[in-house]
Amino acid sequence: MISSKIYALLIATVVLLTGCSAQQKPATTQPSSSTASPETTRQENPSFLAGKKFALLEAREYPWSTLGRLNVAGRHFCNGTMVGARKLLAPASCLYDLVEGRWFQPRELVFVAGYQRDDSTIASAIESYQIAQGFTPEKKSLKSLLNNWALIRLTNPLGDYTGWAGVTNQTGQDDLLIEAGYRRGREHVQALFPFCNYYANRTTLCPARHAGPINRFLLTPQGLVLAPSNVIADQTYQSWNLSPQPVAPQKTHYVSPYAQNSVQRLLVDLKYLEKNMPGAGKALLQAQQGLGITQTGQADSVTLYHLLKRLNALYNGKPVS
Repeated sequence: MISSKIYALLIATVVLLTGCSAQQKPATTQPSSSTASPETTRQENPSFLAGKKFALLEAREYPWSTLGRLNVAGRHFCNGTMVGARKLLAPASCLYDLVEGRWFQPRELVFVAGYQRDDSTIASAIESYQIAQGFTPEKKSLKSLLNNWALIRLTNPLGDYTGWAGVTNQTGQDDLLIEAGYRRGREHVQALFPFCNYYANRTTLCPARHAGPINRFLLTPQGLVLAPSNVIADQTYQSWNLSPQPVAPQKTHYVSPYAQNSVQRLLVDLKYLEKNMPGAGKALLQAQQGLGITQTGQADSVTLYHLLKRLNALYNGKPVS
């Protein structure tokens, strides 16, 4: 039988060891003991293009933050584009229930801007919506197709935090046209098709239609401009007070005003930055100098525009092999 003194000693030892163990932190939280300089430490810089014709975006960066998902009655979603502090454009067909033969009520709708992998921080209920004249949900006429738009008014001014896109019916062959949005199979991340322009082979460079429609945009040095293939009727454009001018976020609580993630990955694809080495800041300045734009050292919209334009010119509208 163990004496009371020995038993007490064993208990004290266990308590001491337990206390020491509880004070230890996981190894992953400890600072690195490496003394190597930042310029010699290897790190992974992923490429911009995730496949031969598309890229996956960081939705919490402007201008991609102007895009989002309109969730409808817990049944489906559609792509929506912020076009004002409280204004959103989405397909009118998204708001009609063909099975029940009725329009969804505003209370059944929620818009999530900059949606990224189940992160729904930037969200708003819907106050009201207006359907473009000429749209008939149960008739697939050309007139209805051309007017398949809804102007949605949000309860909260999300545009102050996300910025918003311009809207235009005027595009030219030299414009930098792209397609971007959420699709079936990639419902939780934005996909960008940077080569889907006037010269593109839609079979090889544009998104497959069976995965759901996404919007076409004109990328400018200021941001995104919604440039739908089916133009918005002039009467609708004017009555809804739409503007071709994109606007950057006024408040940056939730969204970065710079497309840092996209720009850094573009630097890799354009050979300004090695894939497994640091030095993104220096590479950015070199790229800005080479592109003939102001060396701000920031991954601003002007830099994003010129890098994507350079990517298009480099591959001449062809998918990367």
